[in-house]
Amino acid sequence: MSDSAAAPAPLQFFTLKDGLVSSDGDQAAVDSFAADFQGLRHFGLKIGDCLDLGAPWMGTLQEDDFTLNYAYFDAGTDPQDPGAGALIGQRIPMFELLTRVNSPEA
Repeated sequence: MSDSAAAPAPLQFFTLKDGLVSSDGDQAAVDSFAADFQGLRHFGLKIGDCLDLGAPWMGTLQEDDFTLNYAYFDAGTDPQDPGAGALIGQRIPMFELLTRVNSPEA
């Protein structure tokens, strides 16, 4: 992996709890994440219903300038259940993201 590829991406974390999204960041970032999260979750629910898979426990959205991820913890996938999310300030493929997260050098 090149030095530029190993550079940390801008990252912001979010908490999903009791149907609310929260973060240490500003309210505009929370609102933007919440809107993207709701759209992604709605899309996942539609696919899960069509394929008889149920509600998604995680999802990823990639745009040209950011990657959004969310996952529910093992308590369930209802909007009231606890989970977490992240907004990464660049487009990054899931495999590369997982490699970075699991790398001992990261």
